Amino acid sequence: MKIQLLGTAAAEGWPALFCGCDACRRARSAGGKNIRTRSGALIDDVYKIDFGPDTYHHVLTHGLDLGKVEHLIFTHAHSDHLAYLEMENRFAPYAHLSADHAPTLHVWGNQLVLEKISEVIRKVDAQEDRMQLHLLHALTPVALGDATLTPLPADHDPAQQCFIHLFERNGKRLLYGHDTGYFPEETWAFLSRPIRLDMAILDCTFGPEPGDRGHMGLEACVRVKERLLAIGAADSATQFVVTHFSHNGKLLHHELEEVFNPHGFTVAYDGIVLRA
Repeated sequence: MKIQLLGTAAAEGWPALFCGCDACRRARSAGGKNIRTRSGALIDDVYKIDFGPDTYHHVLTHGLDLGKVEHLIFTHAHSDHLAYLEMENRFAPYAHLSADHAPTLHVWGNQLVLEKISEVIRKVDAQEDRMQLHLLHALTPVALGDATLTPLPADHDPAQQCFIHLFERNGKRLLYGHDTGYFPEETWAFLSRPIRLDMAILDCTFGPEPGDRGHMGLEACVRVKERLLAIGAADSATQFVVTHFSHNGKLLHHELEEVFNPHGFTVAYDGIVLRA
């Protein structure tokens, strides 16, 4: 399984759009892995997670062909994960799909995600079979082609059902674990089944700072890792990755590595390619 993390910042990006704090000034000066865009991921080139406001930048920067994406999976409806007005570009006359492109994009999300994208479909008065919407239910697995997706409850926004996702394909299991604080107990109960993760990607919005509600920082990520190991959902071969960083955590990429690597975490950066 190939996983590319296209954006690794929290909602404001890093450097943040209007910010002049020391962390943002240092990131602008250092460049490279310290330039972080809003989150999104691509799995095996045909499964896309979230569609945020920096998606077009990701396409240009990483040479992506989103016409080949067959399934678009959402974690929740916050604006840094769902730039829903951009979805009209899937339809004619904005997109002319060739024979090697997926004719139908299957979109998976909570009720609010689907409502927002439905607005766009009505706007373009789509007659073509370019997009099909599917409502996700917590703890209920669904088949996405030859993959299986299980949405798990997240601790993030009480105003909507937010998910982290268990993604399974070709005998490999990925836990895509943000945006969330320390996992709710019903999620832990599901993960306590006989499940072994090949990779866990965890929210680390707070960076080295404490915090485990809505998002996580170092301490909470360590607790999640330790509990996954304790319940047998992870072992010494499981890869642990931290992402979704905010400038409020203050540390640049190399400084994050100094803090997180001793705990067995890979610090993600925009464009990193991971293999499970």
